[in-house]
Amino acid sequence: MKKILLSSIALFSMAITQAQVSETLSTGNGYVNTSFYSLDNGEVSNVSNVDWEVAFSTSSFSSYIRINGGHGVELYTYPNGGISDWATVDISGIANWTALYNSEEQWDSGAFNASATGHPNYGWGNYNSVTHGVTGDSIFILKTLNGTYKKVLIESFEGGTWNFKYANIDGSNLVTEAISMANYTDKNYVYYSMDNASTIDREPNTGSWDFTVTRYQAWQPQGSYYPSVGILLNKGLKAREARNIDVNTALWGDYTEEENMNVIGFDWKSFNMGTMSYDIEDELSYFITDRAQNIWRIVMTGFDGSSAGGNVHFTKEMISAVSIDENESINVGVYPNPASSQVTFLYDNLTSEQATIKIVDLNGRVVYSNQFFGTNFNQQVIDVSNFSKGFYNVIVESNGRVGTQKLIIE
Repeated sequence: MKKILLSSIALFSMAITQAQVSETLSTGNGYVNTSFYSLDNGEVSNVSNVDWEVAFSTSSFSSYIRINGGHGVELYTYPNGGISDWATVDISGIANWTALYNSEEQWDSGAFNASATGHPNYGWGNYNSVTHGVTGDSIFILKTLNGTYKKVLIESFEGGTWNFKYANIDGSNLVTEAISMANYTDKNYVYYSMDNASTIDREPNTGSWDFTVTRYQAWQPQGSYYPSVGILLNKGLKAREARNIDVNTALWGDYTEEENMNVIGFDWKSFNMGTMSYDIEDELSYFITDRAQNIWRIVMTGFDGSSAGGNVHFTKEMISAVSIDENESINVGVYPNPASSQVTFLYDNLTSEQATIKIVDLNGRVVYSNQFFGTNFNQQVIDVSNFSKGFYNVIVESNGRVGTQKLIIE
């Protein structure tokens, strides 16, 4: 019966498993570092954020280029000519040009892509149906970390290789690069320093981190871009924001899940001119769904400014965790799921004649509890028509062993 249960019902087991943990991640004095963080394992790496100007996406099917706007890198499309005018570039009117910015919502939209109109146009170039790559069609002006202006031409991205050149405005110090992404397929981006003409492998493997604490260029409430320290989610993660509600009563299922990388962002803090320190929103929490579909509650608790270490303080708590272990757990199945009236629970692998079934909401409240008897394979039908709509965890316990399953009431 065990094989029938496992093959006929997809087990997506969830259980409340971890206590609240306080964390502090540092960006350093002057916010010069970036922290990459794993909800499961803590800080993965803490690296310099002031050694690169440009970041290139690694996927052969993407054409995205970001800049280090959080530390003063500026980018402009050259408005006075095309790529044939490389030798005569003049930036005398740059003060009146429109700056380009990274998207702060999607990793896959950098400053070089800011004018993209959609396939086949990617902002810095157009898709080439012959080479099946993207061929550059614009000159850019980039201000580096040390304040030098460079003219830049992204020549192409094809076959997994970025081809580009850059030089001083007068044409001196010309550098031509070809960077293959073949060795970086487990990263989101590869970074490059035009000040030092060097490629920088600074990002951990994509699957090893959930979010980064960093300084980046962000749109401010007053209507302009300004460098801010905040939290950006890794690709593939989703989160929910519960604002203006007590963090102890906020329910994950009450809020809309978003894929934007800046769901947490920077606006959980504000600078208090009276105390010359940062105030933290006290009725604000976030719920992050990681790659394994575990759900974490994040509450921001503090921020230290530029001269005090640039520390970001928060608490984390896993409120629901995926857990499937055939050797240690009771196998639990639920159908129909989602449900609105009656639910049938299937369970086997019991180790005694007595077991307990509980239904728990995401705040840990037990909304149903009952004991039943029998070994081997069993099933039980429960009326859930009076339950509130939302997400629940079903927990079956027997002789120290536990089986869990997610239940949705709609």
